[in-house]
Amino acid sequence: MNIQRLIGVFFIFLLVVSTVIFRNYGFKSTQSMFIGILITAASVLLYTFVFHQKKFRLRGLVIFCTGFFLGLYLAKGITISLYAIFTNFPYLQEILYLTLPYLFGLAFLELIGDKPISEIWKGESSLYTTIKVLDTSALIDGRIAEVIKLGFVEGKVIIPRFVLEELQYLSDSTDPTVRTKGKKGLEQVSILKEIKKPPVEIYEKDFPRIKEVDTKLIELCNLLKAKLITTDYNLNKVASIKGVKILNVNELANALKPVVAVGEELVIFVLKEGKEKGQGVGYLEDGTMVVIDGGKNYIGLKVKGTVNNVLQTSSGKIIFIKPKEVIK
Repeated sequence: MNIQRLIGVFFIFLLVVSTVIFRNYGFKSTQSMFIGILITAASVLLYTFVFHQKKFRLRGLVIFCTGFFLGLYLAKGITISLYAIFTNFPYLQEILYLTLPYLFGLAFLELIGDKPISEIWKGESSLYTTIKVLDTSALIDGRIAEVIKLGFVEGKVIIPRFVLEELQYLSDSTDPTVRTKGKKGLEQVSILKEIKKPPVEIYEKDFPRIKEVDTKLIELCNLLKAKLITTDYNLNKVASIKGVKILNVNELANALKPVVAVGEELVIFVLKEGKEKGQGVGYLEDGTMVVIDGGKNYIGLKVKGTVNNVLQTSSGKIIFIKPKEVIK
């Protein structure tokens, strides 16, 4: 039997014993049970707030004990001051001694503890992680699977059932392109379900009255206070207006592209002619477009050039270089 089960058995034992004690004081069964539950709940709070932390802090225990004993002495003072009342109702003294020390101990932890009990109750993981919801576009895109697999995403990842149904609908399409996208999305779901950390789950809840999948996703994210992972530009805008936090895979990819500064030298293969007269176009390994001034004459060749401008657009960066020499 592991330690967690032993602790659980102890709390059940405490509940039973507390109930029996107060039953012997003349309380009714329901009243005894209620008082026993209160005492057990106080003990659970003590265990959670003081001991159940990844890093045990002696300071927290000292602060709790200080408040606990202060509450104990205060309970003693009250019983002495109101001796006549407690003589006629002895069970009140027991309740006072069992509750006041805990209340003072927890109050001290909240007021002067290095980590307030309100934060300990929430748990460290819940403070810094949220549920992530994957939409159809992110699954079809496929890149997010590698990001999750490498551990860059924390918190539970969920794939709504209605997203799976949309992927199934796409995979049954008569259009080959649409069918390929649907099958790719379903393949990504299979890959994601094999990931253990973070957990990836299929979420069954649906919104039958809502027809559009995008609207369902927004509703679900608001319900779970989750973040939406997507590559859909329009959904990104609408969801942001509705107060949903977005994790856009395209923006992540752009942010991870190497930073190229003006004056830096690049070697680039000139692939084709550019839009403007005399320009050539090439691409970096990450897909960033490079425009070569006068590069039309170097199509099919590698050239070394100096970056003279970097333009940031909604679709990514465009780098402009001036060629210096041909690389053989």
